[in-house]
Amino acid sequence: MIQRAFTYLGYKYARFQFRKDVDEVLPFTDFFRNARSMLVILPVGYEDAMIAGSLLRDALRGNPLLRVTVVHNSTRETPLGDLPRSEVVRMNPDDLTRFSLPRKPLLQRLLQRQFDVAIDLNLDFILHTAYICKASRAKVRVGRSHEGIDCFYNVQLNFVDAGQPQATYRKFIESIAMF
Repeated sequence: MIQRAFTYLGYKYARFQFRKDVDEVLPFTDFFRNARSMLVILPVGYEDAMIAGSLLRDALRGNPLLRVTVVHNSTRETPLGDLPRSEVVRMNPDDLTRFSLPRKPLLQRLLQRQFDVAIDLNLDFILHTAYICKASRAKVRVGRSHEGIDCFYNVQLNFVDAGQPQATYRKFIESIAMF
């Protein structure tokens, strides 16, 4: 209960911090296929991260010039680490504040380069992953549609869960790959 209150305060602080960041109107044609630098935030659960990572890896194989930075919260391997120009940044529980926001050292590691696209593959709203997406300053920030997240993502995917995680992540990746 206390942690939920701290997370809510972190959410309010993040919205306040990004209140003046207004996204410019962009055409969304081919943002996924033409990206040269991408930030991918894998789901928090390891099994979900493996499923989503495998599906996204298959979708990214056609772009050999793409540089991918992957945020992963497990010490195990990720399927996206197999891509030729990828870098995996491990996120530990110590990298988060009490308010469920990422600490500055983690943000500094992640934001050393600019990103064309940032994709948060979490199906539920997770404050620290949404914050990382917004802080990336990527022109296109993709996440699943939830109430109150307009300041974090400028592309929100709204689809019904398919029941099985494999099918749900497949829908997510197919929706992104259309662009």
